[in-house]
Amino acid sequence: MKKVLFIILSFVLCSVFAAEARNGMALVSVSVTDMKKAPDYQSETVSQATMGTPVEVTGKQGYWYSIVTPEGYTGWTTELNLALITEERFGQWRASDRLIVTEYFAVVRESPCSSSHVISDCVMGNILELGAPAGNDDGYVPVVLPDGRKGYVRDECVSALDSWMEEAADPSGEDIVSTARLFLGFPYLWGGLSPKGMDCSGLVKLSYFLNGIILLRDASQQIGTGEPIDYSDVAGSLQAGDLVFFGRSASDTRGRSVSHVGICMGDGLMIHSSLRVRINSLLPGRPDSYTSKSIVGAVRVLGHQDTEPGIVTVLGHPWYFNQE
Repeated sequence: MKKVLFIILSFVLCSVFAAEARNGMALVSVSVTDMKKAPDYQSETVSQATMGTPVEVTGKQGYWYSIVTPEGYTGWTTELNLALITEERFGQWRASDRLIVTEYFAVVRESPCSSSHVISDCVMGNILELGAPAGNDDGYVPVVLPDGRKGYVRDECVSALDSWMEEAADPSGEDIVSTARLFLGFPYLWGGLSPKGMDCSGLVKLSYFLNGIILLRDASQQIGTGEPIDYSDVAGSLQAGDLVFFGRSASDTRGRSVSHVGICMGDGLMIHSSLRVRINSLLPGRPDSYTSKSIVGAVRVLGHQDTEPGIVTVLGHPWYFNQE
């Protein structure tokens, strides 16, 4: 009889946990996790999410969870890459003192010593909670990872999240370009969204996120946000920070197709991720001209923060900060 009761209780608890997992929130607990189109390692990588990103969990299949990112992108990732949290814990996390990783790469160690064991890697843009001071951190900052693991990271690798985002709340186009230039020469990676590799819209999204703005994920989505810009005079009308899109123009028989995006730098130049992150001219007839695709649109997103769902500041997003 006891064995039967135990089996029934176990089934009930598992059912409750599954229901919570399908309708709860989580934090990405590894530096970068792939988001798959389907719950299968062989499925296409559609995007990535980075440590400290709050996500909504909408389903579970085996050890795979379907998630929705802050900008509304969906995909599947595995259970060990997420830390499921209650609504109460989620509110505490949003109100907590947090740090953002500001170096390309960093490591979290068990103790404040360079010879200590590594418990996790981090990449630029990762978000960590500030831990309790140990008294003798010797150039290290105590941190708590999203899944509760505690460790230390070099203090020059992180900044306070709230002040970082406040300073970046109203970036200029030159700020966006300067951030994108940090990744010159970094490799192209389909679905990539971090210094470990990024695709064209991933470079755009990361460059804006590091300046406090959350954009939509794909180029085909980004072109529908902000203010459309006349691109007939690329040197005269496109400013630093504007986005320029490439693909196939609409015709009588088919619609417009967007397959690539770059960040304008001014003077007819753009920075983009194509084979690797590089700079090309938008003007024809030059040795560095980007001519493999035709321009099909351009938009200006700066100045439109928090006026539409596709351009939201991190400070203004309720998944990152409790809103008054």
